[in-house]
Amino acid sequence: MLARAVHGARPRVVHRAHKTGISAFQFQKDACLGNYQTAWTMLHKLRSALGPRPEDTLTGLVEVDESDIGGKEPGLRGGRRLVGKTLAAGAVEHREHTAGRLRLAVLRGLTFQNDLGSFVCRSVDADNATVRTDALQGYGSLGKVGIDHERIVQGKDPARSAEILPWVHHVFGNLEAWLRGTFHGGSRKHLPGYLAEFSYRFDRRWREEELFRFVLRRAAHGAPFPYNRLVAE
Repeated sequence: MLARAVHGARPRVVHRAHKTGISAFQFQKDACLGNYQTAWTMLHKLRSALGPRPEDTLTGLVEVDESDIGGKEPGLRGGRRLVGKTLAAGAVEHREHTAGRLRLAVLRGLTFQNDLGSFVCRSVDADNATVRTDALQGYGSLGKVGIDHERIVQGKDPARSAEILPWVHHVFGNLEAWLRGTFHGGSRKHLPGYLAEFSYRFDRRWREEELFRFVLRRAAHGAPFPYNRLVAE
């Protein structure tokens, strides 16, 4: 990335790899930017271009589940007072020895029509996928919309959920650790951007050396995302 001059020095190119992502504060330091707001804005604009393409849908056996994604609790040092949880859905291809591609989205609720059903329908290739879920009622109508649905009853043991849907549970665990470790949480308002970045990285985790070029191409072709839209309620 290009970093601007500091104290009159000539501009220089900074090459630093942050495999787990980068906070706006760290990006400000690495890129020698004048203020935090500039760094924060640039990162969110980049994230806005990283969402999955509508035609790039999941195939094969696809695990789907939902989870509460947490923020910061009140009273923590540094004045961070983000409170509460945000409901998110995850869909990941279940391959023999690993996970395939991933899709994540923020949900408003657990209804089929407005939440879980619409998420699954836009995430999977209905003609070439089998969707595996637990027995939550919100998934109950997948078969009626032409999606092959494998519904497994979890029973009374909560631990069985991770046995039924191992890869999506693994993803949610990594997502929570990433949000806490890199960003110290994440607000509901901007969580879709963080989910887009996490999914983008996850799908290209075997191609880390190419990520810089991939992101530049997305940024060049992405739709404008002005600051007033970024901070709007």
